[in-house]
Amino acid sequence: MPRNALALLALVAGPVTAEPAGCRDLVAAFEGLTGYRVSAPPAGPENGWCVLDRAMLKAEGAPDLAAERLRLRGETAEGALVLVALEAGGVRVAPGLGQREMDPVLREMLRLQTAEVAATATVGPEGLALRVARLRLSGGTELVVEADVAGAALSSGALLVGRLTSARIDWRNDGKLTRLALEAAGARLEPGADGPAAIDAARAGMRAVLDAVPETAVGEAGREELVQLIDALPQGRGRLVVELRSDSGIGAADLGLAALAKEPWGPKALGRLFAGVVVTVDWTPGLAP
Repeated sequence: MPRNALALLALVAGPVTAEPAGCRDLVAAFEGLTGYRVSAPPAGPENGWCVLDRAMLKAEGAPDLAAERLRLRGETAEGALVLVALEAGGVRVAPGLGQREMDPVLREMLRLQTAEVAATATVGPEGLALRVARLRLSGGTELVVEADVAGAALSSGALLVGRLTSARIDWRNDGKLTRLALEAAGARLEPGADGPAAIDAARAGMRAVLDAVPETAVGEAGREELVQLIDALPQGRGRLVVELRSDSGIGAADLGLAALAKEPWGPKALGRLFAGVVVTVDWTPGLAP
């Protein structure tokens, strides 16, 4: 039986004494979950954290990253990770030969940005709980995610068999990055389009997807909130909060079936994907100080 399953069974049976995880195990877990290889100057634990400051992170097919501050902390039970926390600051796209193949839109979006990241994930009898995963860019954009994934544990394989039962996404948009993203998306939807034409194509695509989402999932009020957001783009300064609930959960197999459908973004595919899902939406224009 996998170690993660043993840990979950032990947690169900009764209290388990958790022990601090070593740096080697934490780095291995981070690399397994993210696909990034970590290279950092030698350092030891500090106040319970594994110190990986001035780290370089590389992954195949992804931009190289540099982190001025990177620290990991975790706990194990029955030999498996049951808690992992991350703090990172001064994260930026690292210059180098490997970045020549980076998407030019992504390069321009991130060129002058640095990021701060913090996240904590725990494993219990119900599965994995992600609490306050926060990404804050120096330009002002901020994303906070919380989620519960039934049947999942802290490994890439265990995540694939889990089912998302609840999520909360809180996005504060500073209005500085969305124009480039919309132009890139619109150019893919309508080859040859650029500038305002590409933005119009992207907005039309988002409206079409929204129209395909079942009314039972998002509701009339939520649909109106999302329409207001789409109409406000590409600036769209404001705060979007989306909450999702599903008793049965959404798994990787459900996403795969939707992706393989004849019309992945059509009413039939999205109707199956959002069956039994309830989504609430709150869009507030303007950024609070």
